[in-house]
Amino acid sequence: MDDSEQGADRAVAGADFVEWNFSIMANGSSWDIEQGMTQLLAHQGAEGIGPSLEVAAREDALVIQELGRRETATAVAALRAFHAMSPVDTQRELAGLHAERLVRQGVPDTSWASSIGRVRVEGCWWAHDPFDETAFVLCAFSYDGDDEHGILAMIDLAVDGGLFRELTLGMDVEVLRDVLRRADGVDGLVTESVDPAYARRLLEDAVATSDEVLEDREYQPNPAPTAYRTMRALTLARARALSAAAAPPDPIPDSVDVELMKRAFLTSDAAAKLPADDVTSQAVDLFVEQLTDRAVCHPLRLGPRRVVAALGLPGLTPDAIGDPDVSDVLPDVVHAWISWTAAERALSRDATERLQRASEQACARLRSTDSGGHQPS
Repeated sequence: MDDSEQGADRAVAGADFVEWNFSIMANGSSWDIEQGMTQLLAHQGAEGIGPSLEVAAREDALVIQELGRRETATAVAALRAFHAMSPVDTQRELAGLHAERLVRQGVPDTSWASSIGRVRVEGCWWAHDPFDETAFVLCAFSYDGDDEHGILAMIDLAVDGGLFRELTLGMDVEVLRDVLRRADGVDGLVTESVDPAYARRLLEDAVATSDEVLEDREYQPNPAPTAYRTMRALTLARARALSAAAAPPDPIPDSVDVELMKRAFLTSDAAAKLPADDVTSQAVDLFVEQLTDRAVCHPLRLGPRRVVAALGLPGLTPDAIGDPDVSDVLPDVVHAWISWTAAERALSRDATERLQRASEQACARLRSTDSGGHQPS
């Protein structure tokens, strides 16, 4: 049996399994269908083990094609659910086209075809730290007041576009809101309403990063949300319901903006104690380049964890730098830059002290790095 025949057999078996599920749950509410479908799209067994997301997406595409060939009410119901819930844009479109064609051919439609996924946004809130490194995002939804539910996500914004650390689905939104209320003021967290389009961006960016990180077997994030796969499709569906489009990403400054920043820093009080020579300028150029090109973060929007991560980049080791004079002055340049950014952002005294402590610790390690680029034992 060749690969195409095996693929066809898997598609038939997959479609049979999906239809069997919809023979049981097809008469449920839209909310029931969404919860059941997001479990199917997780492709996980009872042990929580499943194929990679890439393989799962290919299997779903084959199942959708097979369901489109079946003139049954359960096939239409499954296609409607794929149309509402699939994480893949093209699969949602294809499932919708197949369902519409089958209904035109006389196959009975579902009672929830026009309502599934059409939730009302009841509110969006978040708690975030002054450095934009940690965010707790809560989005609440309902079906015109019924089946109210909320998704609460803890997102580590210091990792690329954001990495899910926790992901929770709750039926009592007030309980979830209490979590945010209790977080207010803890470690500088501020709780407030958030624009739905911005919340959509936070959730979608976190899904993109989490997909990449969690699929990498060499990287095991700690903690990793155990519910991620079983909530992934629902989280994306609710993100799409928040707004017509996600808020645009925060721009990384262009070369002109970066040069203006560096000039402003070098003439600031924070840099007054640095040597006014080419070595200092080279150290500034090197550090900012590592921030923008390697760490891919805004040179002004630094937090404690971003600082520690940036100073651990291989491009800042003495061997990589190659000039001992630049290596010697780099820790002082970094510490001055951090102080300058805190003043530019008008951070609170507590936030400034936290940022400076992280800077001092990271710079101490940078100073102690030997010429081989290794920490001394």
